[in-house]
Amino acid sequence: MAEAALRTDEGFDSTIVRRLMARPLRLVETPMAEVVTLHPGAAAPGNRAQASEEVAHLKAQLLVMKAVLRSERDEAAHLRACIATIADPEPLTPEAQAVRDRWAALVDQLLRTAR
Repeated sequence: MAEAALRTDEGFDSTIVRRLMARPLRLVETPMAEVVTLHPGAAAPGNRAQASEEVAHLKAQLLVMKAVLRSERDEAAHLRACIATIADPEPLTPEAQAVRDRWAALVDQLLRTAR
C-alpha cells in the first residue's frame, strides 16, 4: 500500500519506504565540524547547501512515511471493526427473524419448483 501511494506521487521514488525504515534519522542540526565525513570533500562549504537540501528532502519523505503508516493503521482498525461486527452479529428482533424465515421459505419454494 505504501509503495502504491508513493508511485502516485512523482516527487518520490519507490525506495523511500525501505530507506526510511532501514536507518534512523537524526533531525537535530549538528555543526559541520562534528560530522565525520565518509567521502573526501563532503564537508566543503558548497556541499552544505546540498546537505541542507537533502535534510529537507528526507524530512519530507519522513512526513510521507508517517502519513502512510497512519493510513495503514486507520485501515487496519476499520477492518478489525468490520470483522468484529461480522463475527458477533447483533441478535435479531422477532420481526426480523420472521422476515428472514419468510424469505428463506420463498427461496426454498422457488428452488424446488425450478427442478
